[in-house]
Amino acid sequence: MTVRDTSPAPVPVAPRLLTLSAPTAELLERATDELADRLDAMGDAGFARLPAVPAPPAEPGAARRAVLAGSAGHAARWLRKRDVRRVFTGGPGDAASRVFLFSGVGDQYPGLGAGLYRCLPAFREELDHCLEVLADEHGLDLRAVLFPAEEPGGSASPEEVFDRHTAPQEIHRTVVAQPLLFALQYSLARALTALGAAPAALAGYSVGEYTAACVAGVFPVEHALRLVTGRARLVDGLPPGAMLAVASGPQALDGPLAGLLPGPLSLAALNGPQQTVLSGPVEAVEEAVRRLTGAGLPCQRLATAHAYHSAMTEALTGPLEELLATVPLAPPAIPLLSNVTGTRLRDEEATSPAFWARQLSRTLRFSDELAEIWRLPDPLLVELGPGQALTRLALGHPDRPADALASVVQTLPGRLETRTEWELLLTAAGRLWAAGAAVDWTALIEDRPAATEERG
Repeated sequence: MTVRDTSPAPVPVAPRLLTLSAPTAELLERATDELADRLDAMGDAGFARLPAVPAPPAEPGAARRAVLAGSAGHAARWLRKRDVRRVFTGGPGDAASRVFLFSGVGDQYPGLGAGLYRCLPAFREELDHCLEVLADEHGLDLRAVLFPAEEPGGSASPEEVFDRHTAPQEIHRTVVAQPLLFALQYSLARALTALGAAPAALAGYSVGEYTAACVAGVFPVEHALRLVTGRARLVDGLPPGAMLAVASGPQALDGPLAGLLPGPLSLAALNGPQQTVLSGPVEAVEEAVRRLTGAGLPCQRLATAHAYHSAMTEALTGPLEELLATVPLAPPAIPLLSNVTGTRLRDEEATSPAFWARQLSRTLRFSDELAEIWRLPDPLLVELGPGQALTRLALGHPDRPADALASVVQTLPGRLETRTEWELLLTAAGRLWAAGAAVDWTALIEDRPAATEERG
């Protein structure tokens, strides 16, 4: 005889962000163990009655700790283990150097930002403004591309609005992808700043540097949207090109690529001592793949239709400079790292149309930027873009500190991510709060999603 389990199924519980603080690190350790004991005693029924977002502020100079969990058992276990992947800790008087990192295009997908649009009013307002400017002034209806099923503020959950695993080609077209990613990243940066986590420094990868510059105050947002849209349309008119990531430093490429680099191929990016990107005509990249594979050097074609940061883009320097000359340029109000130099952008560079016009065709020195970032006092790297492409490069950099895993923050899910945008937002808020940010919890309480909306 088969006995059927008739016990009620567990009710889905939205994750809870738990925070605790104490005057000293020693007292914080004691409070952590006491909280773990209370969580074990209350069980999941009591856990479900806890507020999803904390309210009490920490005293100035207090040691802080936060954990995000979906059950009492998980929270208690992670707190006892002090699992740095789940438990975020800041010492007394801790105030990390928050660095916003803005990724380039390639990992965007339909529905990106739908969860934030639903639950974060500051993000929704900024994104609406950007999308309206793009539609009214540049003829780009990107709302239909980004949220193809229905308006993101409708009754459907983010999981119902889109299938993250499918990505229609429209969202990968250069003229769509670049302004769309700018709008999302800029809106998220403004929302995080409104939450109380303003950046101490900024860096962007390729077109992401335009977003970083706008956040820094170099371009007003309406002009930045015009720049990014104009730049994308210029790039879209180029002949097809390709890019190739190579697991090697540039010095090791001379032999296998003799006659190709320099030549048909350009050194597009230096992402790390053993992370190089080549760029150029499709035929030259295909030949490079054959030669590198034969030499035993791992390489991978990147998902792009154009050869960014190569000799193929030099023809756009003049038109880009003309476009930039019509835009007001100001010195950055927040320290900004440069792709071209790999160091802090100087005021005379930030205000030079010629300097910005060269950015598209010059080697991107992101490895040098990461070295600068890791030299900051107590850096906390916050990636604004889908996934963790830039923070992975940062964690693989030789200058990273030993405890670097606790120094990176993800804000948006990648295409294969299992966590929702609400969960990632709470995780990011917990990390930022533990590192000294004065997070405005009321901004997260407003319009927060119900448990059934956020469990996929």
